[in-house]
Amino acid sequence: MLSCVLFQRITAQTEAIDSLKKILPSLKGSARVDCLNELGAEYADRYWTTSQYLQTDTGLLYTIQAMNEAGQLHYAPGIGKANLNMSIIEEEHNNLVVATDYLRKAIPVLQKENRTVDFHRGRAFLGWCSYRLGLIEQSISIYHEELPYYEGTRDTLRLAKLYRMIARAYNSQGNSEKAFTYLQKDFAVNKPAMDTWGKRSTATLQAVVYMAAGDTENAVLYYKQAALVSKNQRSILASYQYNMAVAFILEKKYDSALFEIRNAIAEIQSSKDDSLYRKLILTNNYTILSDILFSLKQYDSAIIYGRRAMLFYKKCSDVPGLLSALKTLAAAHNSKNENAAALLYASQLLAYAKKSGARPFERDAYKILWHICSNQQKANEAKNYHLKYTLLNNDLRNDKYISQSAAWKAINDISINEVKYENQLKLNEERSNVKIASIKEEKKVQLYTFIAAIALISIFTILMIRNNRLKRKRDQLQLMMTEANIALEKQKREQEIAQWQQQKTELEMQALRAQMNPHFIFNCLNSINRFIMNNDAAKAADYLTKFAKLIRIVLEQSGKPFVSLEDEIFCLRLYMDLEALRFEPPFKYEIHYNGSDAAAIMIPTLLMQPFVENAIWHGLRGKEHEGKIDISIHRQENILLCRICDNGIGRAAASKEKINTEKKSFGINLTQHRLQLINFNSQNEPAITFSDLANENGQCAGTCVDISIPVKET
Repeated sequence: MLSCVLFQRITAQTEAIDSLKKILPSLKGSARVDCLNELGAEYADRYWTTSQYLQTDTGLLYTIQAMNEAGQLHYAPGIGKANLNMSIIEEEHNNLVVATDYLRKAIPVLQKENRTVDFHRGRAFLGWCSYRLGLIEQSISIYHEELPYYEGTRDTLRLAKLYRMIARAYNSQGNSEKAFTYLQKDFAVNKPAMDTWGKRSTATLQAVVYMAAGDTENAVLYYKQAALVSKNQRSILASYQYNMAVAFILEKKYDSALFEIRNAIAEIQSSKDDSLYRKLILTNNYTILSDILFSLKQYDSAIIYGRRAMLFYKKCSDVPGLLSALKTLAAAHNSKNENAAALLYASQLLAYAKKSGARPFERDAYKILWHICSNQQKANEAKNYHLKYTLLNNDLRNDKYISQSAAWKAINDISINEVKYENQLKLNEERSNVKIASIKEEKKVQLYTFIAAIALISIFTILMIRNNRLKRKRDQLQLMMTEANIALEKQKREQEIAQWQQQKTELEMQALRAQMNPHFIFNCLNSINRFIMNNDAAKAADYLTKFAKLIRIVLEQSGKPFVSLEDEIFCLRLYMDLEALRFEPPFKYEIHYNGSDAAAIMIPTLLMQPFVENAIWHGLRGKEHEGKIDISIHRQENILLCRICDNGIGRAAASKEKINTEKKSFGINLTQHRLQLINFNSQNEPAITFSDLANENGQCAGTCVDISIPVKET
């Protein structure tokens, strides 16, 4: 049964969130901003939303996204709602001043844009932040301004929450009579089944009523009831142990209280809730742990935990928490006769209590100061504090007597309402039993009629299904034939397009080779001319013979789109032999191939020659010492990686000497264009990369070019 309850609770919590997440991707503009803001609120505002769910880290992400998109759209309602969400998140993280700043931005915008529900939520939340900042009168004023709106709606859930906030504020002032007035209003509101927070808070406040009436036994009972609500609903982090600890404190079972509060702290520390919220709840438990340790006279430990809580509350400007921590610290130091520390904390307690109007804490501060001055033998100051303590304590006692009568009236009203409720349940049960008997008789007749109708419908349905199946089969066959014809037509068109594309590529390749051959022949003839100008006729004739052989090979390969790597290397060697004959000073070259049979690898013709020519004419030409060209080739899957390196003057020096770069750019650009055409149907991207070499002194030592060439097997 407990598992079923938990499943229903979790399902209800996430239902609203899941529905918002489902529609979010389909929304745009202001509608998307509104949805993001609602998600931020559902994750962050555990008291006021449908989900009563808390995960402020996630709420912060949705709210920031809503803020950014609303800003881009200049969507004022979205900006106002996002600021409201940010204030709620910051308050959960105990950043009260920051939370109030966000509210100051949100409330005027929400009012101007007629966002009534969010505007009044912002106002009520401003009252809560004011209360936690110690501005109790201001918070009460805001609450009363909001009461007419919530009493005019049918929103009993939030009206009950507002009653409890008002009661809490009056109780902090020591004004028990007014506190009980609003507690009675809260008791009179029927809590919805899913209002976990309301059930727990009402049980806790019922305990306060009994305490005011002097009935400790029933106060303990209701604290334990609040703990049970928390345990069954699994909705409030470590709240079961916290309420049980308070109940044990009232029973003066301090060891049991210490056991429960340590379990609460362990549960909080192991929880996966967001860290900033955990830190706040953990500090609240440290405060009550400090009180328990003080009651057990473990003053040093009480001071350690009390100081930890005090520093946290002071940093966050959380006055209610700070007052409790300061009271314990002052009392513990006073019990240890550490008058200076006790005086410091008691003085701070008095200042904060006076400023906030928390009269019970002001009374406690006077009492501690009275004892401190007595210990220090400061008779006049002790007498003054004792007088102030007595007067204020009498006022609070008078209020307590008034509140006790109100408390007993509230108790009687609760008892009467419970009896009325139980009687109404019994009457409803009797009426239900009569209706059930009548319905059973009607159901028998309906059952026989239903069975006959089902039989007739089943026969008719079977016939209809059979007919529909035959029709669907006929339609499916016809559809399959149509789809097959469409697929054949599509395949035929794709084949035609592929053939046209292949023809286009081949024609472009032929055009590029037609450009490449004259370019290469022109460069060779130009070399022969220079050689003849600088050498004797015998060497020129030898050069022409080798050149003729090279030209014959080039012309034989010019009609082929691909040649073997072996032929390409042979042609490349012949070309470099020719260039080496006429080059002064002569240069050396080496070609290394590391791979399988070079005759079986096909690559585009004359693809590496332009880069070798570039290395000779622009790298080695201006070099004073012997030049060298290293060519390394190896295969990596379907790519041939070729590296051409020279030990020449480098690209920067060649540029300064204003060597003709048009010839270089023509050959290299032409080769890159050829590689792009060859790579048309390949997933491998061709690449031509230049890099400069440097020696140990950082001076230029040559140039390398890396070429990636797609290959195919013969």
